[in-house]
Amino acid sequence: MNTEWLDRLGGTASAACALHCLSLALAPAIITLFGLNHAAHGTLEWLFFASAATLAIIAAVVGYRTHHTLWVVGGFAAGLLVLSAGRMGEALSLFEGGVYFAVTGGSILVLSHVASIRETRRHRRACC
Repeated sequence: MNTEWLDRLGGTASAACALHCLSLALAPAIITLFGLNHAAHGTLEWLFFASAATLAIIAAVVGYRTHHTLWVVGGFAAGLLVLSAGRMGEALSLFEGGVYFAVTGGSILVLSHVASIRETRRHRRACC
């Protein structure tokens, strides 16, 4: 089974989530200036979060079945925990700086998808 497409899609979703959070944290004046306030809407943020989390979970399971690498699964788990903490911190106003957790979590997920692609390729070379 070719799982590389799943990691590429998941990496893209995680990167989009992280970039969205980063842009909202670093450039609120620019976003308002260009009339992009709708980009800060909660529904969009939950959509990014849900797609990144869903793809990360699926990629972790499918990737582990392919290459049996626990540290990659650990990367997905760490990324999901940090991303979830950031999203909950923002959504529930639990603490300041939730956006930085979300950006960090999304970045960890991107790196986990890249690591999963590399491990899958390495596993294929070793088997064939």
